[in-house]
Amino acid sequence: MKKSVFKILLLTLVMLAAAACAPPQTKTSVESLELSVREILELPTYEQIYRDIVYVGEQQKILFITTTDKEVLFSIDIRVQAGIKNAGLITIEITGINENGTKSAVVHLPAAEVLLVDADEKSIEQYFIKERGGEISRLEYYDEINRKKEELIRTAIDAGLLKQADFNAQQLISSFLALSNIEVSSFREAGSEI
Repeated sequence: MKKSVFKILLLTLVMLAAAACAPPQTKTSVESLELSVREILELPTYEQIYRDIVYVGEQQKILFITTTDKEVLFSIDIRVQAGIKNAGLITIEITGINENGTKSAVVHLPAAEVLLVDADEKSIEQYFIKERGGEISRLEYYDEINRKKEELIRTAIDAGLLKQADFNAQQLISSFLALSNIEVSSFREAGSEI
């Protein structure tokens, strides 16, 4: 899935490059560039897929006799996506013109956030199931999957998901602005001063 996000980003850059090669109509304004950057970043900029093992079990006894013994062990793919959530906070400030004629800019960009955590039910692979005294309900499955999602958010963040999403967003913005002859001198967190 990482490749599919990369392909989407690459396709976006190719479309933007084609638009930049069109005959110039008017001088590009900072406002229109900000709007274009915001539209680009409505896409997630990084994604990780985790295959996790999930166990659901319940056992009940009455007078040392097992009345209920339910267990299931299965694996599932869980996708975690991150990107710029508040794209409306992105601002571009032109700070000058370099010696080679390109404009220099500071981009204020919100920090990346987790946008989506999704379990792919089609990927479920069941290893074993035991249902004595009742069936394991879908609700029991989903409760355990939701607990796993919360764990995986922390795992993904610890593994650098947000840092990579920030980096990819910065690369995408730099490439896009380069098409308009603007070089990004620095990225700052949205709301900070120059």
